[in-house]
Amino acid sequence: MRRPMSMWRAAIILLPLSMATLACGGGSLGEGPGPDPKPRVLAAAVRQLVSVDHTFGTGPPPFTEYLLLSSIDPAAGHVGSNQDSPTRPLTAGERDAIAAAVAPFGPSRWIDDPERWRSEDLRPTIEGAVIIGVGEPEISDTSALVPMSLWCGGTCGTWLTYRVELVDGSWQVVGTEGPIAIS
Repeated sequence: MRRPMSMWRAAIILLPLSMATLACGGGSLGEGPGPDPKPRVLAAAVRQLVSVDHTFGTGPPPFTEYLLLSSIDPAAGHVGSNQDSPTRPLTAGERDAIAAAVAPFGPSRWIDDPERWRSEDLRPTIEGAVIIGVGEPEISDTSALVPMSLWCGGTCGTWLTYRVELVDGSWQVVGTEGPIAIS
């Protein structure tokens, strides 16, 4: 007859497994590199763009709503479209991380086609809104490059690429790489 496992014995077996999962980034204690750093890398870049580099100087961002592109933006990081750049839908984890990064600044919604959300004069169709796009991040160990775009009108936008690094277990923007365009 087999005896059921005691609570203490189960805890002794599960504790090392739980700690290993957290250490590899699978839990919530740290942001470490984890199995897929893309969600955390994208969230760090979006947070920087929305809270600091929103093109309206110092202070809080002026936007009333954040229209988030649901796929990788081939135009992120540079002015104009780059049809040769690969695109793909953002994963559920990437979308959750980006939405959480924007949440402190206002409401957001996911959009598929930015052209459908621009008026004839190139402003977002929702007064005071901004369209945010992320490019495919290039990640190597503890460093990443993340192309970004922010569009709030025909003469209101920015395109840049952030350098994001793993600092003390958290992905943080440490600067930009390459050209920056502001309209």
